[in-house]
Amino acid sequence: RHFCSVLVVLAAVKGAWQSGFFDQGSFMEVMSSWAQTVVTGRARLGGIPVGVIAVETRTVELVIPADPANLDSEARLVQQAGQVWFPDSAFKTAQAISDFNREHLPLMVFANWRGFSGGMKDMYDQVLKFGAHIVDSLREFRQPVLVYIPPHAELRGGSWVVIDPTINPLYMELYADKESRGGVLEAEGTVEIKFRRKDLLKTMRRIDPIYARLADQLGKPRCTGEREYRNIVKDSCATVGLHMCLF
Repeated sequence: RHFCSVLVVLAAVKGAWQSGFFDQGSFMEVMSSWAQTVVTGRARLGGIPVGVIAVETRTVELVIPADPANLDSEARLVQQAGQVWFPDSAFKTAQAISDFNREHLPLMVFANWRGFSGGMKDMYDQVLKFGAHIVDSLREFRQPVLVYIPPHAELRGGSWVVIDPTINPLYMELYADKESRGGVLEAEGTVEIKFRRKDLLKTMRRIDPIYARLADQLGKPRCTGEREYRNIVKDSCATVGLHMCLF
């Protein structure tokens, strides 16, 4: 539930040792300074060497150095949100998958992505191309791939598409904790598509007697003045103890 470093989950708590997901002292992060919204490395699970891909949930800072050939350029500091695939982190993910396949290592993916970044600059930086590289790398993977959605994690949008087990059904399996969430669309988007405004109003009228009475009174020809409308709303709000509703 708390925003902590994913390294604590994978390795251990420093100081008074507390077990992480993998064997004590076995996790070794690779490509740590590049695309820090994704964590990649190698570890041992019950003595078995595995490749690991996990997600950084915290916001990280990306330093874009100045162009030495341009005297007007300056170094920039860009904030990158956690749980999002940016062009660099998508490329890093695809590269790690390819490396683990060449090393004949099983792959463990801790999935906790909300999707791909969709800004104009990200599109210009080929985020879709690197997302496709993830699919290609998984399709060619010839070792077991376990995708796990941890407790309180979520897998949304295009991130579900690129690690779906149907990409490589012979080697890939997906597991989800009962307290995790997943879906191509988030709840708000699903409601907007499946639950149109007219259906929403019908449901409100059916289950909310106060709204039904308001709708009936406002639909009568005699209720045309603003003062009468305000009185109706006041009376209805007072019924449920909301005397200051809308006023």
